[in-house]
Amino acid sequence: MPVTGDIENMIGMLTESLADAAKHDRGTDAASRRLRKALSDLAKECKSVRSKIQNERN
Repeated sequence: MPVTGDIENMIGMLTESLADAAKHDRGTDAASRRLRKALSDLAKECKSVRSKIQNERN
């Protein structure tokens, strides 16, 4: 998958998390846990894309 597709996937992940972010702002604990999980998954995806880009550069 091209890097553009990876970035679009990450944007989709963030967009899906907006509802839980709003619920977190209202104080919903379960939404907070889901949001933390989504952000953790996003961080893993970022790391994967970064290493992919670095490997292509080398």
